[in-house]
Parts: sequence; structure tokens; C-alpha cells
Amino acid sequence: MDCTIIVDSREYETAEEVIKWIKRLSCNIIPRKLDIGDYVLPNNVGIERKKAMDFISSIVDGRLFEQSKELLHAFNRAYVIVEGDLWRALNRRNVHKHSVLGALGTLIDMGIRVLYTPDEEGTAYVMKSLVERIGNKGIKSIPIKRGETIRDAQIQFLSSLPGIGPKRAEALLRAFGTPLDALNNLGQWTRKVDNINENIAGLVRKVLTTKYGDEINNVVISIDEAIREVNEKENDDKRKKKDADNVNNKHNIMDFLGDR
Repeated sequence: MDCTIIVDSREYETAEEVIKWIKRLSCNIIPRKLDIGDYVLPNNVGIERKKAMDFISSIVDGRLFEQSKELLHAFNRAYVIVEGDLWRALNRRNVHKHSVLGALGTLIDMGIRVLYTPDEEGTAYVMKSLVERIGNKGIKSIPIKRGETIRDAQIQFLSSLPGIGPKRAEALLRAFGTPLDALNNLGQWTRKVDNINENIAGLVRKVLTTKYGDEINNVVISIDEAIREVNEKENDDKRKKKDADNVNNKHNIMDFLGDR
């Protein structure tokens, strides 16, 4: 049986090992610019591939569920491939395992099929196996995003900022009206929008004000690392507040006891 897989042209450039293994497994590759998904298989099957760390990041910023909805609308069958050791990656991020388990459950409820592979070779083999199982009737068309509105573009623009995501982006637009007004009033985010604290606002400010090229001339600034530091700072602040509340509660109890 002939095996043909359409690969997003951007994925074609960044996933060289996957492409190499697909070819080794005697599958034909057609590079195309895909608006939805990373790979398209025959019989209208769409696949989103995420390395373990990116999978966790996409849960945090909300991309995972937006992309999953698009897959479900565009394809007859939709898969998310999680590549690598998800739980080892989780240890490197300040994200609770329950958040990941909850996200996996949500994907299943949505109708997304989730597959786990150890590496690029495993990812290629899984796609080859899927083609063999579902048949190879050909790929008639490539789904594209249609009718994107200005609202969609505004949410997508603000969502690209670190620590924001679609929900916070929409909250910012409700509070300030336009993306431009939201950026011009960055100093008011923590007062006008729930779930945006000084740590997140500070990270966004760093992205907006760091001169292009400074990362090359000095130390490379990792967004994932910056977000991790923000989360750690936020949790540390919560712990300090909790400790302070416990001390205050103890004082209040002693007040009731009085001198003995």
C-alpha cells in the first residue's frame, strides 16, 4: 500500500528527524502550508504533534484546546501526538500533574485521540501505522481557516504574549477595547483584569521593551524559563501570604485565650 502524508511546511523545517523516519518507512511526503494541524493523512485525518514540553506549555497558555477545536472542525478524525517523556518534562515546569491529567481528560471528552510516542522515530511509525489501518483513499483537499474575523486576529495577537493565552486576551479586550489600548495601558492590567498579576505583567513588559538583538549580544532569554520563574515567584508569594495569615490566626487565638 502506498503511504502518503502531507506535512506542514513549517514542520518540515523544524522536525527533520520525523521527516527522515517517515521517508525511511517508505512513505511519500508532500510539504504544504497547513493552517490547521501539522500532518494530514488520507481519509481526512489531521494530526497535531507536540513535544512533551510544548504540550505542557500549550495547556498553560490555552493553545492546546483552541488547536484541538480546529482539528475537530476540519477533519473527520483528529489526533494529538505527545512526543517524549511527558512526566519528566513536567518535573521541569512549575505545573501540577493534575492540570496535565485534567487536560488529557478534556481532550478525550472533546473527541481527540491522544497518542504517546518516545521519540521522532516513534512518531513517524505511528503515522505510518495509521495510514495502514485507515486506508489510503487519497487526500482530496487541505482544510484551511476560513472567515477569520478581526476579533479572532485580536485575540490571537494578545494570546501570543507570554503568560496570556486566549482567555486572558479576551479579558484584556473587554477591559480596554483594543489591543493597542491594552498595550498602552499595561500598567493597569493587574487592576482591571483578574488572573493577571505583577509577575505576568512584568514578563510582558520585558518582551515589549527588550531591544531586538540584546539576546544575541548578551544572555539568551528563554521564554519558557521566564514563565517558569514567574510561576515560581507567584507560588512563593502565595506561600508567604499563607504563612503570614497563619501567624495572624495564631495571634488572634492567643488574644481569645488571654493571660493564664
